[in-house]
Amino acid sequence: MISLVFVLFINQAFERYSVSAHSAALAQAYTASANHVDAIRFNPAALSTINGNHLTAGYEYVLSGIEGLHNINVGFARPLLNGGIGLQISEFGFSEQKEQTITMAYGRSLSKDFKFGISTDIYFIDNNRTGTAFSYGLSFGLLGKVYRKWSLGAYVHNLNQPCFGTFQDGKLPYELRAGLAYRPLDDILSEIDVSMIEDEYRIHSAGEFKLFNMLFLRVGMKTNPTVVSTGTGILYKFIEVDYAVEYIPDLPLTHNVSTKFNF
Repeated sequence: MISLVFVLFINQAFERYSVSAHSAALAQAYTASANHVDAIRFNPAALSTINGNHLTAGYEYVLSGIEGLHNINVGFARPLLNGGIGLQISEFGFSEQKEQTITMAYGRSLSKDFKFGISTDIYFIDNNRTGTAFSYGLSFGLLGKVYRKWSLGAYVHNLNQPCFGTFQDGKLPYELRAGLAYRPLDDILSEIDVSMIEDEYRIHSAGEFKLFNMLFLRVGMKTNPTVVSTGTGILYKFIEVDYAVEYIPDLPLTHNVSTKFNF
């Protein structure tokens, strides 16, 4: 079991460094509809639409905490200079390896229907066998309204393919994402994304429903590997509490909880 967890960890490290309960419930089908602090990770261009200040904190109990596997993140976003900025700090790891990431992002509207964003990740890695290392990644995103209630998003993560020291296994691949979101009503959202990491393609699909102006119901699914997720959120005045659970066949459940403050 320890070796299985280690393989999963190496293969998915930095993919999950700032996954909120909201995005986890949607199977990360979020490129064209990300908002608030979540835009820092999924599409910084969406920071240009932010209103007010947003503070989040979350904890992900990955694979039910096998070998202490966890993901902790805090983030902040607010409007600035005809756009929006965001800062997120996270730690993802277990007893063999821990990785901290500081992400800074900025998004700006270039026109009414077209937005652009950039971000940089500063990575710190502490491995019991190889020691510590440092690197940084560069990313950018695009967001546009293509037709009435349809939005199209694109995101390139780690464009410069960060590398930790001289270790060949320490090179992080770039990630490409594209998503199409449809919002027929303010309380209903659906999205489908395609992502690619090292020539491996994944399909992400999700739906979200808002009831009574305070209760969110979310469901999602992604491929390679197959992951089914669901979750809920409760909004009361300026506080939102979200919960998500992910199911991967033959593996323990992953639980995720996060809190958002809007002020």
